[in-house]
Amino acid sequence: MKSIPERDWKRIRDLKDELLNVACEQIFQRIEKLSAGRAGQQHKSYLELYNQIKKEDKAIADMFDGLSRNSAYFKIAALKQYGVLTDAQMELFSEETRAVVKDLCQFKR
Repeated sequence: MKSIPERDWKRIRDLKDELLNVACEQIFQRIEKLSAGRAGQQHKSYLELYNQIKKEDKAIADMFDGLSRNSAYFKIAALKQYGVLTDAQMELFSEETRAVVKDLCQFKR
């Protein structure tokens, strides 16, 4: 697969910090929900929290670790699949990039 166009590469680099904050906030919301229901089940809740953190860590890695021009399509697809990248943000990318990401999103993570 060829690398992402320069314009789109600059766009994903510019969006990275914002998207990372969005992803982390979504994680905090899921964690807070788990934590809020722990009364009388602290150990069970702890185990659920531990497993959730492992799952979320993998998601962060899928979306952000090793971002390069060669991996950018895959990272954008992961951002889309995890619900971090909005449709409006996706529209900021070229038609070519949107088409590649759409094809990649056909595969399950």
